[in-house]
Amino acid sequence: MIEISTSILSVKKGEETKTFLGLENAKTDYFHIDVMDGKFVEKNTYNKMLEYASYIKRISNLPLDVHLMVENINEAIEDFLPVEPNIITFHYEACKNKEEVMQYIKKIKDNHCKVGISVKPETNVEEIYEFLPYIHTCLIMTVEPGKGGQTLLTDMIDKISKLKKYRRKQY
Repeated sequence: MIEISTSILSVKKGEETKTFLGLENAKTDYFHIDVMDGKFVEKNTYNKMLEYASYIKRISNLPLDVHLMVENINEAIEDFLPVEPNIITFHYEACKNKEEVMQYIKKIKDNHCKVGISVKPETNVEEIYEFLPYIHTCLIMTVEPGKGGQTLLTDMIDKISKLKKYRRKQY
């Protein structure tokens, strides 16, 4: 099954209602909330995305897909749990060690939310293989996180194929 998660990163102030309801009418499956802290990535969208996610929760029944591009994953999980996201995806590279990765997976699941792990273009996909049985989705970044409008890094297509092949073989 194919599902569409539409990023709201570029929604203009003053056009939120029109845009969000338009996306709902267009039958998007999820609202993709790109949360950036200005530390893990250069751009800071943290407060704007928290505001938009809260607003969407009030006007729509569509699920929220929260993508955390932040250093302090624990704090961001706490801040975004009240908007009841369907899925929270965090970056593997923001974790200090594998134990911390598992702590975040558990915390997100304990709060009745699906879990995703995201990897940057330079990260070897094999690094996350051990976590695949515990997560719902893997986001392979095909651009450097934190900036919209970038050109696709075509060698990421091979990384996606490699992950898909591994998953089929294992599961």
